Amino acid sequence: MTQVRLIMLIFFLDPLVFGNWLSRIPEVQAGLGLSPAELALALLGMPVSNLLILPFAGRICDAVGARNLLIYTFAGMLLILSLPGLAFDIPSLFLILFFCGALLALAELAMNVEAARIEKEAGRLIMSTCHGCWSVGIGVGSFLGATLATLGLTVTEALVLSVVVVLPVAVWAGLRLPVVGPAKAAHDTPSPSFFAIPPKGLLLVCLFSVGFAVTEGAMGDWSGIFLRDETGTPTAMLGYGYATFAALLSAGRFMGDTLRKRLGMVVLGRLFVSIALGGALVISVATDFWMGAVAFGMIGLGISVAFPMAVTAVTAIPGTPAGNVAILSAIYVLGFLAGPLVIGGLAEFLGIRAGLMFLIPVLLLSLLLTGSLRPGDRNVAAAAEPAKA
Repeated sequence: MTQVRLIMLIFFLDPLVFGNWLSRIPEVQAGLGLSPAELALALLGMPVSNLLILPFAGRICDAVGARNLLIYTFAGMLLILSLPGLAFDIPSLFLILFFCGALLALAELAMNVEAARIEKEAGRLIMSTCHGCWSVGIGVGSFLGATLATLGLTVTEALVLSVVVVLPVAVWAGLRLPVVGPAKAAHDTPSPSFFAIPPKGLLLVCLFSVGFAVTEGAMGDWSGIFLRDETGTPTAMLGYGYATFAALLSAGRFMGDTLRKRLGMVVLGRLFVSIALGGALVISVATDFWMGAVAFGMIGLGISVAFPMAVTAVTAIPGTPAGNVAILSAIYVLGFLAGPLVIGGLAEFLGIRAGLMFLIPVLLLSLLLTGSLRPGDRNVAAAAEPAKA
């Protein structure tokens, strides 16, 4: 199996067990008797650990190598992810998710660094397709989780079964990747400190990604609320709004590498940001489910290639790829978490439609900053052929 197919397989496997867990969260909530606020507190374990580990993730990856880091953290993350069903209170669930989140952040950093390396060495555009494989993986994982629940398996039984199947395949795929020496900074420039202001090129790409992070978080948290409160959509249909967003997100990622080859990253970025911005404008006038679904689909398609292109761009900027991707990932996580909170605050006073209008200025900022992706276009000439999944 080629390196290209190996890394795509790893991207697919990464969220399989996590998707299974997501589908069983309501069952764990009921079993522990948690209120929505208590559940939210327990679930904070994962994003908190993400933010705590990412400042050091780049240096860790540079020290041990992306391949080695990927294998060890992927295996550890899967083993810990078999435990949430054994949680007996809020602190125990928080701690399980805390350690799982830290390992997941390191594993996904290593995955992206390896994908960038393989894209460059293989001379094929693969980053967007890799993230498409991830999107499919989390969908398949959620479906399998629901199926195993229907078959009567407990949360722990379902998670352990998933880990037993996924773990050996993931380790095998990781071991098949070549061993690469310690990372050296591009252009003999050291990787920037996480606690200092990033250099201009890296900072602009990170700011470009903020609009998409905010938008992605908003779709997960508020799309169903919008359909319920503003369009009168029946409860049974609320999930279809987010499903439309997710489906177009995946489709866009699988098209991304081919379009990037033809258009270049800057033109593709402007085109897709404009589509997302159009979707946000449709939200401002949507009065029924179908208009809302069209808006969410446009947004999903519009933001689909943003993070993959941002990863490619920052790995072409001076500094080590791992250090740059760690800074990008941390800022993305912050936007993903903070954006929905801002929207919720606006919705409290102005309504959810007005709250979601916050997406318009942040996407406009991304549109203005698409030129920051230009360093990634240097790889287009070297990576001439889009990947075939």
